Amino acid sequence: MWQPDVLVVGGGPAGVAAAVDLAGMGLSVLLAEQRDRLGGAIHRAYAGVGSSPVKRNAHHERRWHALLAQVQQEGARLRVQLQSVFLGVEGDGRYLLDDRVAGRVRPVRPRAVVMAVGGVERVLPVPGWELPGVSTVGGLQLQLKETGEAPLGPILVAGSGPLPLAYAAQLAAAGHPPLALLERGTPFGTALAHPGAAFNGLRSWPPLAEALGYARQLWRSGVPYRTGCRVKAIEAMAQGLRVTAVDQRGQTQVYEVAQLALHDGLDVNQTGLPRQTAAGLPVVWAGDCREVLGAEAAVQDGRQAAQQVAKALGQPCPEANFDDRLQSARRLQAALRTLYQVPTLDIMPETVVCRCEGLRASGFAALQGAGSAHEIRVIGRFAMGACQGRFCARAAQALAAQAGVAFEPQDLRGSVPRWPLRPVSVAALAAYTDE
Repeated sequence: MWQPDVLVVGGGPAGVAAAVDLAGMGLSVLLAEQRDRLGGAIHRAYAGVGSSPVKRNAHHERRWHALLAQVQQEGARLRVQLQSVFLGVEGDGRYLLDDRVAGRVRPVRPRAVVMAVGGVERVLPVPGWELPGVSTVGGLQLQLKETGEAPLGPILVAGSGPLPLAYAAQLAAAGHPPLALLERGTPFGTALAHPGAAFNGLRSWPPLAEALGYARQLWRSGVPYRTGCRVKAIEAMAQGLRVTAVDQRGQTQVYEVAQLALHDGLDVNQTGLPRQTAAGLPVVWAGDCREVLGAEAAVQDGRQAAQQVAKALGQPCPEANFDDRLQSARRLQAALRTLYQVPTLDIMPETVVCRCEGLRASGFAALQGAGSAHEIRVIGRFAMGACQGRFCARAAQALAAQAGVAFEPQDLRGSVPRWPLRPVSVAALAAYTDE
């Protein structure tokens, strides 16, 4: 297999920006993307015929198409390998990719690596969130972008932050408005109490214009937008789900739906990623896996990562300062975290905390003697499932704090991640050759 100077993992805005800049500096680059097209979550390609029926932000689309044009211009210096899943790193610096087109695991021995694998959704556990019909907002939005079709039956969107607003508006524009959009936080009231955060949120015109467009779409479609309102419980029905929501005054409302979309923000996705130096190779993280700053900042972060890699390899590169643009994105994200702040996590004993293993909060009663994240993981099996704690680490941290055990969410995953990081077929492993 062709061995590049730099391996870039992840074909979203950060990964593509890093790849084209590195190739432009004269380095050979392999860009590995697990999907069948570049784009990441925000630029998920429409799989149907013709143009996508889902309205997309014109500002982001222009930037993305300019990046794709650069990919074509770089020619042989930049190779794109689609449907290739990063599995992990062996001790001698071999990066293993599951090439699902060839049906085999392939080793790559680069001189440096850029990890740009994006972020991960955060969902706060509520009773019943493990039931069929409950999905994340991001997952359902990707389905809408890729297929152009909304989920069947009545749908409720709930959680916190800008993403539920965007998805609810996209559903409405597709002719399938949700019954309501329930926002945990109180952004309007919080803006009055924190005028600095409101100012920083309003000073960035493109995101503000995008949000206003979504709000206008919801208003035109008659979708109720209820702030200070959270999902309290989810129950299975013969024909779907019964969702009980409660507002700040303690008043409840019941919705009968076929689908429930939940979202409580984005986290960095660093599970199993090699650190700054792995087997002697320089490794740089870029985009939302390093810091959640949004799609536009991800491009700048990818370009900054390219500079860092080039300098580490002794490759001449043009000097550029990305600090101002990244700092502007940090101000916006900090403002959004303030405006959409949510209450402290309150987990009922019957609530499933770890969906992979089906572990409930009440299971922590048997772990009262556990004194570390490692013991909670090994004895209680929290973060031992397929997601390796991507979804349960924060909830387990909150439960452990109640028992007097303090740890950071990443500690629950352990210092040695389970290998491989993603499912791989035995046939692909058997076909592995050290080329």
